[in-house]
Amino acid sequence: MVFLQLIAVFTVLLGVLMIVINRKPKNYPKGPLLFPLLGSLPQMMWHSQVQKLPRSILRDEYRRRYGKVYSMKLGPFPVVVLTDHNIIREAWNNLQICGRPKLHGAAARTNGVVRGILFQDGEEWQEQRRFALRHLRDFGFGKRSMENLVMDEVTELIKGFRRDSKKPISTQTRFNVAVLNSLWSIVAGERYSHDDPILQEIIKSIHRSLEFRGLVFFFPWLKDWFPKLSGWEEYMKCMPLSYEFLSKFVKDRLAAYDGGEPEHFTDVFINEIRRTTDPNSSFYKERGEATLIATLLDLFVAGIETTSTSLTYTLLYLALFPEKQKKLQAEIDRVVGTRLPTFEDRKRMPYTEATIQEVLRFSSLVPTGLIHKTLTDVTLGGFNVPKNHWVMANLQGVHHDPEIWGDPENFRPERFLSENGEEVVKHEALLPFSFGKRVCLGESLARDELFLFITGIFQAFDVETDPNSPRPTTEQLNSNIIAIPKPHQLVLKERH
Repeated sequence: MVFLQLIAVFTVLLGVLMIVINRKPKNYPKGPLLFPLLGSLPQMMWHSQVQKLPRSILRDEYRRRYGKVYSMKLGPFPVVVLTDHNIIREAWNNLQICGRPKLHGAAARTNGVVRGILFQDGEEWQEQRRFALRHLRDFGFGKRSMENLVMDEVTELIKGFRRDSKKPISTQTRFNVAVLNSLWSIVAGERYSHDDPILQEIIKSIHRSLEFRGLVFFFPWLKDWFPKLSGWEEYMKCMPLSYEFLSKFVKDRLAAYDGGEPEHFTDVFINEIRRTTDPNSSFYKERGEATLIATLLDLFVAGIETTSTSLTYTLLYLALFPEKQKKLQAEIDRVVGTRLPTFEDRKRMPYTEATIQEVLRFSSLVPTGLIHKTLTDVTLGGFNVPKNHWVMANLQGVHHDPEIWGDPENFRPERFLSENGEEVVKHEALLPFSFGKRVCLGESLARDELFLFITGIFQAFDVETDPNSPRPTTEQLNSNIIAIPKPHQLVLKERH
């Protein structure tokens, strides 16, 4: 009898608790059922871990059920999800929605304190972002002077592919160092061999960290109580390599640089540290040195991962859809011929540009972008969103919305061409580099690199699936930040 009474009391209390936690503020977006402590995580984990379905399917289901703006909870953290490109543009242009959640996972990558540009907000973020933009441009970032740097890497990469011609290969780590070098020459004045063993180990560690998922990100106490079971111990094994590599570089450069004419971005940053006397500045003394390492880490990871993964997707898609590859190569042959491609060729190569746009749309490399946080109470899409709520953009949902694209499931570069096929049509719903105040710093360089690498590779090679391996698909792996393709083998054959 007592046992039954306890069950009844527990059931009533649980019911009351469920009602309380599912009560929403006035004019707040609707969303799925929330569970005590876990919020929306049970549905998400069931969907991805048990049913083995892509996260995008659940996000699309929520959009259909709750609308273009809906709410959920990731553990204790309230989240508003935006699935309309106009609302995303409005939100990401609002400085009061440009905050970042201060998660211990982000702090762990920079020695326990959130620093740099990607995961920082407030005055420090604005100060560092302005400085980086201004001085990277001074060294040629996003300008024609970068062309020779990029083409050196394209040429080196093609040499490596020639050695592996007609052999089945994985391209998923072939582009990382080549893409990084173009950026790193103006950031740090250094260039690495494409098969540098230290860089390859760092790349592997970055891959593992980006693929890591777990409840420990939302419940910090798990890392202290269950470091191995929660996965925190494994995650922390990925962190030191890149940070220590860059720490050593900064330490050596601080000792070697005498304050003369700066050779690259790091020298300019060091000069700023040495001239700063305001103790509140993120450039001040030891804090400035730690911020330099964090900023280099942000640029380093972005340089290694994003554009290189887009190139991996490009080769995969054009191997799977050879009729699109033939159209691309016909344009390359007609405009470029056998000489090296240049930035000047872009305006005469609409199909190549359209292909790049379609790769960015179809892959949706960063499906939800990086999470924002409201710094004050705001209004979004007609809803009230309180201060300190997370805001997430479902970019993958926008890029695959049939109401916008008609046939989003088809890889079709022609959707970005005018009727006569001679001009590239820009689409405001395409947001691969995010938008607004936090738009990707490296967008211009990324677009330049994609053009030169893709043109150079498909000028030299036909890319095919390996007939002796399982046929690849366009499916992606569920991952932490960047959506990567499933492992696959391709064969590159020389055209000339």
